Amino acid sequence: MPQLEFWHFLPQFFWLAVCFVFLYVIMAFVALPRIGRVLTDRQHRIEQDLDGAEKARADAERARLEYEGSLEEARGRAREAVQQAAEDGNRSLEALDRETGRELEDAQRSIDEARAAALANLEGVAVEAARLATRRLTGADVSDEDALEALAAVRGN
Repeated sequence: MPQLEFWHFLPQFFWLAVCFVFLYVIMAFVALPRIGRVLTDRQHRIEQDLDGAEKARADAERARLEYEGSLEEARGRAREAVQQAAEDGNRSLEALDRETGRELEDAQRSIDEARAAALANLEGVAVEAARLATRRLTGADVSDEDALEALAAVRGN
């Protein structure tokens, strides 16, 4: 094998050095700069994507905070509207209750007046009926005072 023969060592070393220099030059001036550019471009693209993602996250967070703020504001307005409606309803109920109370008092007063008038009229009718019944049954005239006393005695029993 020629590799193991020492008298071939110097030419092999020469060609090794030539190949090494040739490959080094190709790698240093052609392949590695391209690889470096690809890596640099890739790193730049990754940084841009990360920056874009960070901006999108910040925008999403800002939108979420705005949404929560507007939602809380809407809830506050809804609470106020419900409270206002409840207060208006209570005021309406109180006014209706007062009006109904007045109408009830007026109706009770009218009923009491009608009852008093009816009782007063009824008493007069009862006295007259007692006088007429006594006259028909006994033939005697009874005075209004005597008829009232008899009516009071009957009511007391």
